[in-house]
Parts: sequence; C-alpha cells; structure tokens
Amino acid sequence: MKVWKLEGSLDGFEEIQLADFEKDYDKYFDEQFYKTTSIAEIWSNVKVITLNEGKKSDCPHFWDSGETVVLSERGLNTVSDLIKDQAEALPLIHPEQRYYAMHVVNAIDAINYDQAKVRKLSTGLRVGFDKYAFIPGKLKNQHIFRIYLDTKIYPFVFVSDEFKNVVESNGLAGFQFIEVWDSEKE
Repeated sequence: MKVWKLEGSLDGFEEIQLADFEKDYDKYFDEQFYKTTSIAEIWSNVKVITLNEGKKSDCPHFWDSGETVVLSERGLNTVSDLIKDQAEALPLIHPEQRYYAMHVVNAIDAINYDQAKVRKLSTGLRVGFDKYAFIPGKLKNQHIFRIYLDTKIYPFVFVSDEFKNVVESNGLAGFQFIEVWDSEKE
C-alpha cells in the first residue's frame, strides 16, 4: 500500500489562478479549505483565469497560495465514485473550461509518529514532515484525504493507490503523484 501526495503538474500543462485573488482568497480559500465541513453554501461565483497556457489538464496547477487540487469535469467524473463523502467539488468559473476546486473534507489522524520524521522549529513547534509514516489500518477506503500534524490539518492532499490507478487507467492528464509512503518499505 502506498500513499501519494497529489498536485497539478507544472510539466508543460496549463496553470490557472483566481481572477480576483484579493477578494476570493480570504473569503473562500484561506481558512475555509482546512475545514472538514461543507463550504458549498457559502461558495459563489469564484472566477479563475488561465495563468499559463499549456497542454490541457484534468488537474491544472492552481496558484492560490495554498494546496488546492482542481479537477476538470472529466477528471471529476472519473474519480467521483472514489471520493464520494471525502471531498466536495466546488465549481470554478473559467471562460473556456469546467473546473472544480476540490474541498477535501476527509481529514484522518493516520500518522505513525514513532516512525515519521517531523520537522521542528528551534522553538519546538512541529511544522512539517521530513518523512511520512502512516498507520495502515486507518487508510482503509481512504482515497482522498488530508492528515493531521498534531491537532492541525496539514495542507497537502493525499490519495490512495486506487485513486492513482483510476486516473492513470483512464488516461487523465496533468496529475502529479509524489510517493510519500510505501507500507512495504517500512
């Protein structure tokens, strides 16, 4: 079993950003995307533009100063069965494409702190991971999720092998999967 960090690829694929960063970032993204409850009822008319042209992507890199995953309509339809009840798809308004910001509401307390290497500041504050280690039993049926670093939700989005396999077997483009943990190497 592996865990993958999910990002939009910058390798020649299109990139998008908020059309009105000043207005929309604070209202919709800053703290909202770290909640594990729905934000659909506050979501309204979030416009995005193409920042850099490139190959069409089903997971375009999204410049929002955070770690938001964006999917095309095709990408969302392909993985929708896997991510049901684990993420909500929030529509983005783009002049040419249908994109959705994925608000991952599934946060799991699955870090094995005995084996993980946690990055600390000189004050002792834990701020990140140099090495991830997961509790395998807590990953069952978790296909898209965030994790906790102590009591706070860590900003990155992680996915399962099954999610990665569905994306690749359906020929979706623009996904970057970074292996962060392999149960067989523990």
